[in-house]
Amino acid sequence: MTTQERTSRREFLCLGVAAAASACGGCKLLGSRKADVVAEPIQGAIRLTREQSAALLASEGSVLVQPEGTHDKIIVMHADDGSLHAVSAICTHMGCTVNYRVDVHHIVCPCHGSEYAVDGANLKGPAKRPLKQYAVRQENGQVILTL
Repeated sequence: MTTQERTSRREFLCLGVAAAASACGGCKLLGSRKADVVAEPIQGAIRLTREQSAALLASEGSVLVQPEGTHDKIIVMHADDGSLHAVSAICTHMGCTVNYRVDVHHIVCPCHGSEYAVDGANLKGPAKRPLKQYAVRQENGQVILTL
């Protein structure tokens, strides 16, 4: 084997390590969705505006809420049966931001595939712990999240 071949293999291995490290760093970027609503909690609760509440309640979707001054994120979901659910949006496996998938009616982590029920219970790993639940209700057409 020549010196040229050894250098070439070493460079190839270094490139592979760099690519793997870059891919792992990309997991955090892929799973770091920006909050739809950043709001200051007042007396331990966040009230979505009437417009935000109406948009959520008119869909089978979700809204990502971040309490002001924190890095926490909470996903508030309006299920197909009309019920509201709120859980931590931070995957318990590696800390990526999860998404609510309307087509399958549960929460999915875009980084490593963990899946959760709308109440935060684990459905599929690699995550082993459930998502923290929050109380959420509708009052006079306004969605209220209790922290």
